[in-house]
Amino acid sequence: MKLFATAFVLAVLQAFAAAAALAADNPKSVALVRAMRSDEIAVATAKLAFISGSMTERHGKTNKSCVKRIPYVDFTSGWAQVVDSVLTPPEIDKSLAFFESDAGVKYVEGMLRRMRTRQGDDSLLPEVPGKEEVTPAQLAAISEFSSSDLGRKVTGKDLTLSPAATAMGKEITEQIARKCGGK
Repeated sequence: MKLFATAFVLAVLQAFAAAAALAADNPKSVALVRAMRSDEIAVATAKLAFISGSMTERHGKTNKSCVKRIPYVDFTSGWAQVVDSVLTPPEIDKSLAFFESDAGVKYVEGMLRRMRTRQGDDSLLPEVPGKEEVTPAQLAAISEFSSSDLGRKVTGKDLTLSPAATAMGKEITEQIARKCGGK
């Protein structure tokens, strides 16, 4: 009986250790999320939905100043798990190389500028300083990546509308509602 109990405890501990190892953040996925600024964009968009009142019917009235204080870093790990659920390790490496390059940085900065312009003065997206200047070489690199199968997978529906991304978006809105006084 003692042997059975010891074996059972060891098996449970091993299961917990394996689960913890799987749940640990993949540093490259986290780096990719930060380079793409996916966490920042998703949280800013959710916060704007609460502040604009479009979430009131579903989640009740929220404290706007509380909503504005929600940090995107609370969701970086979740977005890294979304990346891991959709991309293979070589795809993560290749995407990270692009988004950390000068062209990738210009791509993300341009996207942020355009999103802020569309959202107007109420946008909670970070302001990108300076003027958008993309060299022909950077434009070629952006075009090459975004027209590749991997580029379409990363910036298209495969990643952005994956079941994991949809669940993460729901988690963001639920956490904001819980923290800031929703229903």
